[in-house]
Amino acid sequence: MAEVILLSLMSGSLGFSALLYRQWWCWQHDQTQQAYEEEEQLSTYPSKPPDPQGKPSAQLGGWEFKIVRSLRNQFHDPEVLRQVCREEAQGGWILFEKLDDRRLRFKRPMALREKIVPQAGYDPYRSYYGSRFHWGSLLSVIILMIMATLPAYLGYRLVILSQRPAPLTMPQPPSSTLRP
Repeated sequence: MAEVILLSLMSGSLGFSALLYRQWWCWQHDQTQQAYEEEEQLSTYPSKPPDPQGKPSAQLGGWEFKIVRSLRNQFHDPEVLRQVCREEAQGGWILFEKLDDRRLRFKRPMALREKIVPQAGYDPYRSYYGSRFHWGSLLSVIILMIMATLPAYLGYRLVILSQRPAPLTMPQPPSSTLRP
C-alpha cells in the first residue's frame, strides 16, 4: 500500500516539475535578453567612418569595437584575462571594458585594419573564446527527457501495482478425523 501512495505522489508531480523547468528557462532567457540590451543599446560608442576621399586624418579618428564572449565565467581568472588580451593585441585590439566574467569589449583604430597582419591561427574578428560547446543545452535536454519519462514509468508502475490481484492462498485440506 505504501508503494502505491509513493508512486502516485511521484507520478503526479509532472506539472510541478514542468512549472519549475519553465521558470528556469524563462530566467535564462531574461538573462540573455538583458545582456543583449546592455551590449547593443545601453553602451553604444560612435565610431567615425573613414572619409570617402580617403584622407588619413579622418581614418585615424575612428574606432571599431568587438565583444569577445565565453560560455563559462573564464574571464574571472586574471591569467586567462591577460592571455586573451595578449592574443587580441596581435590584431591591434585594446581591452576597452570588461562587461562581466563572460564578456569583454575591445576597440582598435580603424586605420589598423589593413596595417596589422596577425599570426597564423589567429582570427582578428573572433567573437568567442574557449569551447563553444554549451553544457546547459545538453543538460536541458536530459532534464526534459527525465521529466517526461519518469512520471510515465511511475504511472505505469502504479497501474500495475493497483491492478495486481490479491495473492491466492492454497486451500488447506480440511482436517479430517482420519488418522492412522
